[in-house]
Amino acid sequence: MVPVSGGAGFACDGRRPVVKLFKEAALEVDNRKLDEVSAASIISQLGMDSVAQMELVSWFEERLRVRIPDEELQKIRTISDLRDVLARLLPPGTQIAA
Repeated sequence: MVPVSGGAGFACDGRRPVVKLFKEAALEVDNRKLDEVSAASIISQLGMDSVAQMELVSWFEERLRVRIPDEELQKIRTISDLRDVLARLLPPGTQIAA
């Protein structure tokens, strides 16, 4: 787990790892069930168009009550990258799993 700052309403303690959250977000915003996803999965290769990818970002921002700056968005290629960006944005002491 990576220590991160945490937004209200989000368990960043390993109970809801980012891969699980990503699957939940994909199903909710793109009606896409992702079975074969890992922290190393490249987001752009998961079959979602750019609009769906931006909706995923909005989903995470809303759920975690953070804003992901454009310069941070450019760093996100994999689900692991997403976890790392969230780790930098969430309150100190919060933890998020891969």
